[in-house]
Amino acid sequence: MAAPPIKTYRLGELANFIQRVFALNFQQAVWVSAEIGQANDSRGNCWLTLVEKEEASDAVNASLSAVVWKSSLSSLQRKYGIRIMRDLLQDGTSVRLKVSTSFHQRYGLRLVVEDIDPSHTIGELERRRQLTLERLKAEGLLSKNRGISLSATPFKLAIISSETAAGLADFKAQIAANPYGYQFDLRLFTAAMQGNRTAPEIISRLKQIRQWPETFDAVIIIRGGGGKTDLAAFDDEDLARAVADYNLPVLSGIGHETDMVVLDAVVHTSLKTPTATAVFLIERLVRAESHLVRIGREIGHLTRQLLYREQPKLERLQLMLKHTAKASLQTEGQRLQRAREQLDRLPTIILDREETKLTSLESLLTALRPETTLARGYSMLTQDGKLVTSTAELKAGSVEARFKDGRAQLTVQATGGISE
Repeated sequence: MAAPPIKTYRLGELANFIQRVFALNFQQAVWVSAEIGQANDSRGNCWLTLVEKEEASDAVNASLSAVVWKSSLSSLQRKYGIRIMRDLLQDGTSVRLKVSTSFHQRYGLRLVVEDIDPSHTIGELERRRQLTLERLKAEGLLSKNRGISLSATPFKLAIISSETAAGLADFKAQIAANPYGYQFDLRLFTAAMQGNRTAPEIISRLKQIRQWPETFDAVIIIRGGGGKTDLAAFDDEDLARAVADYNLPVLSGIGHETDMVVLDAVVHTSLKTPTATAVFLIERLVRAESHLVRIGREIGHLTRQLLYREQPKLERLQLMLKHTAKASLQTEGQRLQRAREQLDRLPTIILDREETKLTSLESLLTALRPETTLARGYSMLTQDGKLVTSTAELKAGSVEARFKDGRAQLTVQATGGISE
């Protein structure tokens, strides 16, 4: 006997069946916790992708689509505030939502958001914040930036903030109105101060500023306050690590009176507000100036004390100097007198020496005169009016011989060398 054929459902029939199952079993809305994987606005509606991730690996093990219809979104904004809703419905936010299930034959399963629990998100933010702080503490990063010395006169400041942030305007106004006339050199590096772009943009600006480490005394991160969810970006672990490892002191003034974020734990100095940050910097300069004035006064006082204590010694030195100068003048006077006497005698000495030299020359000239030579028994021969000094100069013929007592004419017949 043949088996009965297996029934085959049309897709529409199966979809209707599933729709009836959901309608019968999920008649009331339920609360569900999840993370927003992606959020998009379209025509006033907010479309969400809700995910659940593994704690250890961050892998997604469940994912459903959800929607906050325009009418519900307006109602929730009136209930909790536009800013809170904007912060809650962002990528990466952990949320607790009241949802009803809806299965559409064409669009499939969808969760419709009816309400949201902000306290869950705040609690989850705090849990994540504490885990981040524990990791940073274990690595010794909470105090690393505080180990960098902040200049006593921090005039050159790199400001990271949104160009339109009210906190930035407050900071600049406080700096400009300082009653001491201090002139700060401020340079703005713009970054988002709210939302998913905040941490990446601040990290990017820190990298940019790092290129000129000698240009700035410190980096100031400023924004204009906000609620707990507004500050979630400043709990970012990558941002905290970038600040902790930074090569300049980083100050924060992100506008919160009671809430502490991870950024506050890793910066060099955390201030509650931008105005408080400006006051801190001004007061630091006042302390530095007061310290310099005090040092100047101490130097003046010590100088006067030293002069008073050393006055007797100075007077003794003055007397010694006067006595030494007088003795030196006397010694030099005597030396000059001796030199003057030597100068007075010098012409006579020179004349005597030159006279002796002339006498010697005169005697030498006398000894070399021809008459002196003839007187010693020598004779001189001349031929053709020229003095003959060797046989080679003689020619045959007449020569004149000169003696001490007269002259004689001689005839040269032959010449020859000296016999051996």
